[in-house]
Amino acid sequence: MSKPQKSAKPQSKAVQHLLNQLQRKRETRETAKRYLIVCEDDKSAPNYFEALKRFLNLSATCIKVVGSGGHSQPLQVVNEAIKRKNLSMSPESSTEPFETAWCVIDGDFGPKVKEARAVAGQSGGIKLAVSTMCFEYWILLHGKEIGTPTASCDETLKILKKEYLPNYSKGGFRFDEVVRSYREASQRA
Repeated sequence: MSKPQKSAKPQSKAVQHLLNQLQRKRETRETAKRYLIVCEDDKSAPNYFEALKRFLNLSATCIKVVGSGGHSQPLQVVNEAIKRKNLSMSPESSTEPFETAWCVIDGDFGPKVKEARAVAGQSGGIKLAVSTMCFEYWILLHGKEIGTPTASCDETLKILKKEYLPNYSKGGFRFDEVVRSYREASQRA
């Protein structure tokens, strides 16, 4: 496997766009539109977005956050989002359909992210929020300015625990305090 290349800035602009879109919906009180967030992992990212929903007082009926059910490959996450979005549009669905589905995935998959992005682009209403290296990098940006992205997820976790959240455990952390700094993280992205 080739060594990942460091870029000047993380690929978190899509995450910033997602947060801006969700914030606008809260401000305008448009409750008719529904959004789906499908996260690559089943714990950390869903816990983060649930905490963010609470912090922003976003309606649980307008934004549904789910894990990908153990599907960790980018294309699998996109396919899960497509499946759930299509189910929401079926006549049997008891809820309004999702307008947009966001797939939150790690960027350490290289070409697989490009493939997932292509399938999402053809599906209509499916968007990708790609974290540089891993989701924990996004969490780290809540408490610290990072000039250059970390080289690996292990390095990110080490810095996260040493310099920002010493009690962080992957999949078992409550983000209620962390999400208060989502604007700072967005600016640092």
